[in-house]
Amino acid sequence: MSDASPVPATPCRCLLAVLVYNGRAFVPDCLRSAAKVRDSTEGADVLVLDDCSPDPGWSDELREFCRELDLGYYRSPQNLGIPRNMNLALLRALHDNYDHVIIANSDLVFPKNLVQQLVAVAESDPTIGSVTTWSNSASIYSLENPGRSPRIAESDAVDWLSEVVADEFGLTAVDVPTGVGFCMLMPVVAVRRVGLFDPVFGRGYCEEVDWCLRSLALGFRVTLTPAVFVYHAGQGSTEKAGVLRLGDTTVWPNERIIDLRYPMYRSQIDSYLSSEIQGQLQERASARIVAAAARRWGYVVEASWLDRTSREDGVVHFTVEPDGRKALVCGQFLGFRTEVPLGTNEILPTLAAMVGRPPMRVTAFDRGRLADALGEQAALDALQFEDRSGYPERV
Repeated sequence: MSDASPVPATPCRCLLAVLVYNGRAFVPDCLRSAAKVRDSTEGADVLVLDDCSPDPGWSDELREFCRELDLGYYRSPQNLGIPRNMNLALLRALHDNYDHVIIANSDLVFPKNLVQQLVAVAESDPTIGSVTTWSNSASIYSLENPGRSPRIAESDAVDWLSEVVADEFGLTAVDVPTGVGFCMLMPVVAVRRVGLFDPVFGRGYCEEVDWCLRSLALGFRVTLTPAVFVYHAGQGSTEKAGVLRLGDTTVWPNERIIDLRYPMYRSQIDSYLSSEIQGQLQERASARIVAAAARRWGYVVEASWLDRTSREDGVVHFTVEPDGRKALVCGQFLGFRTEVPLGTNEILPTLAAMVGRPPMRVTAFDRGRLADALGEQAALDALQFEDRSGYPERV
């Protein structure tokens, strides 16, 4: 037996390909976050594919910006459309023997753990052919954010959110009817077997659906991982590029191609939507996000009839109805919401056990059974209590 130290495994090589068409307003933030991914992940490279952006001077600015960030850059001599531009990424990954390729829109903000987490999920099962990330805007796979806060577009917030869901879900890969090409990892072994995106889809939409369904037919799994969060502004360039008509959310001729090729696809989508899978994932994620934020930045507890969750003060707000008709505490942070069932009136002990720390402040904005209970519990625990119930909030 040799006593030599084991040779470290060769790091996995992953190409993050960002597809650009115009986008002065949002592309710089996307590429800064892509550079952070590259810098924090051994074996990761970034390639920016400029699809002959027509905005005057933008391609020159973009080329220089990529040079400053040390990102790969290529500008097509003529507009190719989304499927063919994606194919440039796949061909580069094939030619240079990458292990994985991530195709991504340019109206995203990536978390630092993007490549590390996606690759770990993909490599947990050799039959996985694609992994779509979670996002605030990822078609039917969106993580609900009903009180959407502009802060979730900030790079640090995206990093934190993705770390939280990674801790919650680990290597979870959920089988889904199709991937979504806004941010999707594809192992290169799958690309070699399935092939490129079909150019029949013209300037874009549905090309990733066709690719994923072709991969399913070859025995690959099409998966979603809730363990990665990517911010997505949504339709950043498709309307300006003329891919979508104003008011449309898809390209209907391309949808008809899918219906013709895959008659069972719509029923598979309906089956997924009617299952409890997505709802259960969303509930787990939102609960984890709110609890983690409360543990890190603190929280306040309020008895109030009014929705005060729009305030952006950097802490979690837990709210109960003053009269206790709903035996729930609603928690909110960055627009993510969760509901905590109450078995008793012991609101503060319930939250302290869940979060791991007491609240920073307790406030009653109106009178009622639970509002009174909050005041009593706050006094018992020597917590700051504000009684602001002098004027009724609800008549």
